[in-house]
Amino acid sequence: MVDFQCGASNNFPAWNGWNVVRWKLPKVLGGGPDYLARFKDSWVRHNRLTIKNSAASQNMPALLLAGVCWVEVAGDPTFIDTAAHLFRSFDWSGPDFIDRNFTISSPPEKTSFGPASMQIRVAAEVLGIDVATLDVVDRQMLGRCLEVDVYNIDLAARYLRTLIDHDGLQSNPPALGDFALKVAATRYNRGVSESLEVIKGRLSYGEDVLRRRAHINSLLMN
Repeated sequence: MVDFQCGASNNFPAWNGWNVVRWKLPKVLGGGPDYLARFKDSWVRHNRLTIKNSAASQNMPALLLAGVCWVEVAGDPTFIDTAAHLFRSFDWSGPDFIDRNFTISSPPEKTSFGPASMQIRVAAEVLGIDVATLDVVDRQMLGRCLEVDVYNIDLAARYLRTLIDHDGLQSNPPALGDFALKVAATRYNRGVSESLEVIKGRLSYGEDVLRRRAHINSLLMN
């Protein structure tokens, strides 16, 4: 069993089932896109010091990390992630032949956790751990740690650092040009399996981050 050290929570309320219900309500009842945006804004503002410190530690602009967090925050409630991981772990608990040919779900290590959503396999890679060595309890513990804002932000920053380096996007740290920022942000969503040429044609995620530059920067101000 791996002893993951999550650190202390900064006590910002997690996005839960009630939040989803509120979000699905009509705008006139306080729901809709504005409700979602307000939650995202509050999360980034509450975590701004952690975001700025984590970005600085990885030699990148805080805008990149904060922008990715803003887009990612308020996805599935925690109980959905937990249930998905437990179901997938059961589905993939058979002999190799059964797992390869008869499973109906994605492998459990592809389950995402945390406000800045991150797959367990990616988190393990960032931590330098072979995900194949983690059992269901280890994976669940890592997932729980990813639900802690401070821990999640730190791993997101470290992962973004590897994505910047993957494409050689940065020549003058901590500065990062607009194109490089769009690529790194998009990689956070799409991973590294696609070539840079393919990513260049699929930059909508990164463009979404950059389009909010002024707003995100205002949330990071003290």
